Amino acid sequence: MSPATLGDAPVTAVLFDYGLTLMTYTRPADALHRAYSRIAATLGDPRWDGDALLDAVHDRVDARVAAHEATGSLEEIDITAAHREAYADLGIALDSQQLDDAMREEQVAWWEGIHVAPDTAPTLHALRHAGLRLGICSNAPYRPASMREQLQHVGLLPLVDAAVFSGEVGWRKPAPQIFAAALRALGAEPRSTVHVGDRVREDVDGAHAAGMRAVRIREHHDDADPDERADAVIDRLAYLPALLRAAGGRG
Repeated sequence: MSPATLGDAPVTAVLFDYGLTLMTYTRPADALHRAYSRIAATLGDPRWDGDALLDAVHDRVDARVAAHEATGSLEEIDITAAHREAYADLGIALDSQQLDDAMREEQVAWWEGIHVAPDTAPTLHALRHAGLRLGICSNAPYRPASMREQLQHVGLLPLVDAAVFSGEVGWRKPAPQIFAAALRALGAEPRSTVHVGDRVREDVDGAHAAGMRAVRIREHHDDADPDERADAVIDRLAYLPALLRAAGGRG
């Protein structure tokens, strides 16, 4: 099919942010409690039950991730090292396999907190039907294998051609390295790719610096931009195919 266009250049590929663009999330308290109870049982250390581990490991690491993000650093936090340090401070030494198993257990629990936006699958289907290549480029420092398992669990993995996360690249948006990695994985050129996300610095400015056009979506997070630097702004993801069609393409 003919490529879609946005502006005066053809669009053959679309990269999406993940959180607050394709899905939203809430803390799955019960699932996390069950997960950390299972982790505690495998440790066999009577000093630590599930609730204590949840507070001392998950919540501590989560706070470190939030603090790191707040600094604006483009280099991603080492989530594995953060977990290892949290356990070590409790006097718990885990080998690499034990640590990886515990981290996966935690991330599987988060599946119960993921809410895929109702418009997501129909929009991705429409864009794929129009012949566009689709990918995900997300600031997610978590275990990369777990992120792909999550995409499979929520039904999004078959709808995209590539997914790249900051946890595997080592750099966060708006760093050029993560956009370059996503474009390579997608097999796309920046001049013919549009990036869709909810944040100005990460998704608009970062995409522009990487040579892409940017669409900002306000559905789940309105990162206000008085200068409105995005090439287009939409209120819902469902409006993206129409935006591409209005620009002269077949999105």
